[in-house]
Amino acid sequence: MTIQVPAAKADLALEFANTRYWRGRETHSETLNSPDDLLKWCADAKIPAAAIEGLRLWWQQHPRKADQALGAALELREAIYRIFRSIAEEADPAAADLDVLNNALSEAPSRAHLVRANGGYAWALPDLEPEITALLAPVIWAAGDLLIEPARVKVRRCANDECVWLFLDDSKSGTRRWCDMKSCGNRAKAHRHYAKMKKQAKKK
Repeated sequence: MTIQVPAAKADLALEFANTRYWRGRETHSETLNSPDDLLKWCADAKIPAAAIEGLRLWWQQHPRKADQALGAALELREAIYRIFRSIAEEADPAAADLDVLNNALSEAPSRAHLVRANGGYAWALPDLEPEITALLAPVIWAAGDLLIEPARVKVRRCANDECVWLFLDDSKSGTRRWCDMKSCGNRAKAHRHYAKMKKQAKKK
């Protein structure tokens, strides 16, 4: 079958890492609570339907394998998150996290053969095994590519310590601080305004 990595998705790995959010809070918000949640995220991320449906059928026949695969996907996600949070904080990723990513890269389908597809080009792959590294191959490739590309210096974490969402800073100034100005940015503004008003009230 042919798998085409989504165009212009250098941040696909970050999107996967962000399926767990509000990481700075005591209680996190989890998107991937079941194997079906994972398959839905993959569909939304434009991972080819053939890969998704093949694994869905396998998991229906082997529910224990489905639970194990979800656990492996979450382990990979957390390693990717820690790697790129370290990059965002100008620190070296932990060797153990790099080992998780390297193991996933070694198990993922290789990108060895290009074919024409949908007016462009795609990676031609053999029939995929019912493994999580096959399903998440575009995510795994994106993580490896981003880590070795100069664009990794654009990785940021949201300055809201309750959020710590990861994103690529494509702003002209390179000083973007918030995952979204309308949410975390405005929340920070409101907090500063409240603190300022409270301080002024105390002086009166």
